[in-house]
Amino acid sequence: MKAPSQKQLYSRRESAQYLAISMRKIDKLAAEGELPRVKVGRATRFDLLDLRSLIERNKEGNK
Repeated sequence: MKAPSQKQLYSRRESAQYLAISMRKIDKLAAEGELPRVKVGRATRFDLLDLRSLIERNKEGNK
């Protein structure tokens, strides 16, 4: 089985880096329900598709 070229779940730090925002802002977005989170044991992860969706929803000019 071949491993995917891009991983699906990102840590808080990786998500913040991907979106170019602070980890505090990641926490706020998650707490407000703007960014769904995935719990894996005690760890919190963010799905790449949700990160991309957040970007699309916040693009200027979107209706």
